[in-house]
Amino acid sequence: MTVVDAVLTACPFCPCGCGLYLQCDDGKPSGVAPSRHHPISQSRLCARGWGAHEAPAWGERLTEPLVRRAGGLTPVSWGEALDAAVSGLNDVRATGKAVGVLGSARATNEENYLAARLARGGLGTGDLDSCLRGTYLPLARGISRGSGGRAPQGSLVEIEESEVVILFDGDLARSHPRAAFAVMQAVARGARLVTVSCLRTQLARLAATHVRVAPGGQQEVVAGLIASVVEAVAAESMTERRAPEPAAEMAEDVKEAGRWYAQAERASLLVAPEAAVGNSGEALGFALASLSQAAGHLGRAGSVVLPLPVRWNLRGACEMGVGPDVLPGLRPLDDQAALDRLARAWGRPPASPVGRDAAAMLGAVGGLLVVAEDPPSPLRHERAAREAMSQLDCLVVLDAFMTPTVRAAHVVLPIASHAECEGTCTSADGRVQRVRPCASPPGSARPGWLVLAELSARLDLPSQFGSAGEVLAEICHVIPAYQGLDHRALDHGWGAVVAPKSDARPVESFPQVAGAQRAAGDGSYLLTLDGVFDWGSDPLVALAPTLSRDFVSKRKLFAGGFLEMCSEDAEALGVRPGWPLRVKSRHGEATLPVMVRRELEPGLLLVPFAFREQAEGVLGGDDVVAVQATRPAG
Repeated sequence: MTVVDAVLTACPFCPCGCGLYLQCDDGKPSGVAPSRHHPISQSRLCARGWGAHEAPAWGERLTEPLVRRAGGLTPVSWGEALDAAVSGLNDVRATGKAVGVLGSARATNEENYLAARLARGGLGTGDLDSCLRGTYLPLARGISRGSGGRAPQGSLVEIEESEVVILFDGDLARSHPRAAFAVMQAVARGARLVTVSCLRTQLARLAATHVRVAPGGQQEVVAGLIASVVEAVAAESMTERRAPEPAAEMAEDVKEAGRWYAQAERASLLVAPEAAVGNSGEALGFALASLSQAAGHLGRAGSVVLPLPVRWNLRGACEMGVGPDVLPGLRPLDDQAALDRLARAWGRPPASPVGRDAAAMLGAVGGLLVVAEDPPSPLRHERAAREAMSQLDCLVVLDAFMTPTVRAAHVVLPIASHAECEGTCTSADGRVQRVRPCASPPGSARPGWLVLAELSARLDLPSQFGSAGEVLAEICHVIPAYQGLDHRALDHGWGAVVAPKSDARPVESFPQVAGAQRAAGDGSYLLTLDGVFDWGSDPLVALAPTLSRDFVSKRKLFAGGFLEMCSEDAEALGVRPGWPLRVKSRHGEATLPVMVRRELEPGLLLVPFAFREQAEGVLGGDDVVAVQATRPAG
């Protein structure tokens, strides 16, 4: 008789925090069912959630330790592999070269904490990062600095109850379906929705007001909203107050949106990862906190200021200290109280220099330890990153799946996937949830926390952990916000919410970061990347037969990439879907086939993040660039 068990765990894809049941058929993941009573999923799952079992069950799994010998990866015992990893990293350090550690939004809190602990405590390095950190932490840090140290506030459930929602949209229905559903629920209940985007997305079509903005121009809109809010508050209180001047004359739609926001009792600011272009994230976050404070919503129950991480446990990875300029708990590197707590817990003082970020590490370090990540895939310059990784003296990789980074490694340490590991994760709104195993890891693969603890012990860093729960106990000891974690809610409920403080040192202002401009009527366009992450390269999608179909088909049809434009612009240029279009900037030019996308605003061209290399010569390192678009001769 077939035995099917179901285990409650967290969805491993986006950071909305849905709960689901992983089903196990005779010891192997076999299916998924939504949690009926979970406050986030509420009996629903998106397409990715329904496929959460596929990669662990059918993907190319790592089942035994591997060490590179004679040009190939050879199976070895665990003892040999661990010794080879530590020996290789120590040899790099002995030559005077730097070593780095990369955590991951695909790893649990316990794995990320132990990665940070191993880096700063075992290897004595500040070269510590996760590849997607820059898409989230600057926004969250800006919000914290603009609000006196508060973490981003609010939940998806509170968004559903909002009277006004201002959404800085990428394409939320595609990237964060549960968050998009929360916005739709609010609209269905009578909320006014304001979308700020360069796309007329599905949610924009539901909006009471859609504010069209060039990529990178969100700060100018926020400046206008602040001016409108101050004006509305002054009018209501009948006092004379001078509104700050926005970067340009306030548009009527922005002015009206500001009035709505100021007059609402419960209002939400929701920010998709794509909203912050380049290095503008911290400035945008600071501006959003200022907007919330000006309207009296900051700290008010039911009002939300929430940036959305792009990936499952990215907020958790940041809070565990996986970053070149933070300690666990998002404390600054010179926070003596935090340093003292860590020194007592680790048995040695942590290394506290500012390190390099993920992109800068590649090409600068001689050795690298990677936890559950294929670094070039989420980084902007993929080809250069892969070349840099091929030149490393020692590359140690912990992963559950076969990836290009695993194939390039010197030592491979197989770990459990999300379907087989125990630990916790932290969703976008700070909800810490249990990750529970429904099966045992395949072959001789081990839990990631255990492998990191064994590596740390071999680096003379005391690491006597007997379970993931003991790692969490240390996390709760060294991170103040996690000290009050409600373990009853964690074990028997739907998780417990934490709100760690970040570096709250006052910052008066940030410089405006203006969006790129194009000259009206000269036939020019703005070219930018679509998104900040390619789900098709993530092993949980790439190795899932159902979830990978659309990505695989696009790569087959457009092996050389494509760009997207609206139908009006395609008609004006006389091009049809699939026809080539030449785009030329001050950096260079490229010819790519065209795909027509109805959500796009006129004057904007998008290149999918998966095909960023094909447009690199045109972008030239910029996030947004003005281009001339023409049909090639012949």
